[in-house]
Amino acid sequence: MAATAGFRLRVEPLKAGHLSQIASTADATSSIDNSALQSLLVQSWFSRLEQFLPDPLNARLTRVLALVESSTDLADQIESLLLMRSSNRRNSCWHLDVLSLASSRHFSRQQGLRLLIQQALSDDIARCRSWLVRCDPTDRPQLDLLRELGFQPLRQGRIWNPPVTASPSSASASNAKELPQGLCWSPLNRENARQLLTIEQSSISPQHRQILDRQWCDLLDLSGGGSTVLTVDREGDPQVIAGMIRRPWGMDSPRLEVLRGPAWDERIGAGLPAALLQLLNQQAPPSLLVSDDDHQLKAILASQGWLEGSLEVMLGRSIWRRVHQRNLGGLRPLESMLGRLQPQQPQLPTPSLAPRR
Repeated sequence: MAATAGFRLRVEPLKAGHLSQIASTADATSSIDNSALQSLLVQSWFSRLEQFLPDPLNARLTRVLALVESSTDLADQIESLLLMRSSNRRNSCWHLDVLSLASSRHFSRQQGLRLLIQQALSDDIARCRSWLVRCDPTDRPQLDLLRELGFQPLRQGRIWNPPVTASPSSASASNAKELPQGLCWSPLNRENARQLLTIEQSSISPQHRQILDRQWCDLLDLSGGGSTVLTVDREGDPQVIAGMIRRPWGMDSPRLEVLRGPAWDERIGAGLPAALLQLLNQQAPPSLLVSDDDHQLKAILASQGWLEGSLEVMLGRSIWRRVHQRNLGGLRPLESMLGRLQPQQPQLPTPSLAPRR
């Protein structure tokens, strides 16, 4: 909690009474769907109930924290929401996403962000040691604060938005009507989730993999919402070479992340236009997240009319547990093994290697 001159900042879990305050604030600043807020409220309540159950449900949890500025004279103002989503069924890693609603009246933005994130890191329900947060790389104050709190940059991605027109150009559509023989886009399922996990892990750093702590069943939870994999037929056995996975972040429009291995496969370039056409046929075409240094994918998206958007950097924080070495029986310290062996006293001179005369 922060306080100054009769005003104070506090962080508390999202409550039903907050919804009307958020709606009045969001009307002037952003278009936040009230039904989406109600859904988040229900998920946040469920996360609190889960801690009282005797056995964990192995379900992904969602927590929502509200940053409130209050005073004795003015009504409370909700300035930001912090969405906390577990990234796996074991809840060992959580994603943080800050939604700014209003400017603070008597506190700096850094004070509010620090209070929110510190409260999340000490949350009694999350109880984890690994965190991920996305940030605009040009937002130096937020980046500096995250680095101060122990977050390290992991990767940088570029957002690509669908074309302004609802349908692609006729030339692009004619090229994307049919897939080359042997290629197929399939929904993410139990059969191909393991292969896609291997591709994802090969495309990120070891530190990123350790923080995510993801298993194939965690990736399977992201099925639906447009998550698909590109497979090639190898003697009757489909082999995954790329994929598009939905990434729930904040309350933004739908977004898919394009995954591929470290080595470029020309078949990805041949099969991607067909998937892009399917995305444009949806009622609300999603945006795409692509690694910023993936020039091959960026060239394909640009050729299909997709628009290059903003950058976002992913930062991670992990607290390593100290592993205490077990006392192995039968082992003795080196001093006891040497016994009473001591250097000779006084020390003998080192013999000379010069030739004798």
